[in-house]
Amino acid sequence: MRLMLLLMMLLAAPLVQAQDPPPRWTLGVLAANRDAPYVGLDEGLLFAPLVRFEGERFHIRGLRAGGNLYENGGFAIDSFFQVRLDGYKAKDSPFLAGMDDRDFSLDGGFAAKWSREKVGQFDLAVTTDLLGRSYGEEVQLSYSALFRRFGWTFVPSLTLQWQDEDLIDYYFGVRDDEALPGRAAYRPGSAMTPQFLLLATHPVGKRWSVFTYLGYSWFPSEITDSPIVDQDSRATVMLGLGYSPD
Repeated sequence: MRLMLLLMMLLAAPLVQAQDPPPRWTLGVLAANRDAPYVGLDEGLLFAPLVRFEGERFHIRGLRAGGNLYENGGFAIDSFFQVRLDGYKAKDSPFLAGMDDRDFSLDGGFAAKWSREKVGQFDLAVTTDLLGRSYGEEVQLSYSALFRRFGWTFVPSLTLQWQDEDLIDYYFGVRDDEALPGRAAYRPGSAMTPQFLLLATHPVGKRWSVFTYLGYSWFPSEITDSPIVDQDSRATVMLGLGYSPD
């Protein structure tokens, strides 16, 4: 499940307008490795299928599906739904024994983007939990650029991700009835997480392409102070091979 979250993050990455029009379909395979923030939880190397669709008014990017509401020049507004697969199963780590599972949810939201070929792209996305797992909300502001070197296309991105106290508490808090010696009750507030992402792609023939994705997040104190978290950052590395039939 957590690998599918990585897949969603990669395939939902913003498209910079200076990029050539993407193929309608991209199918392939993905290998990913990401540091788990929770004590005693090791995700290791995982594999998953890759699926992406880009239509004129509708798109599917991993576990995110959306449609275009408005577009004028370099400005556009989309609505979307996406599955949030954050969280954990308590049985996956001995340290989490006695904790309630933190379950996936379905988010809904709106995204606005503004792009210029020689400037880059700015994205603003606002989401809310539709299933009432956390009742939380999230706002992401990101800037992406694009450049090409040696046959590769590089898309670096800087993101600020704000999550309200309900969302942070659900995934990183410890309730009073979950507290144990060595695992104190903890209720965090809202938090801002900076992230750096780099997507690089290279064509192989007419329809195939290889890509790599590097991501790094710096956790704020609201997350690192949690007794169930043992890392102050998270690194993500993904490699993949894609085929575009059209």
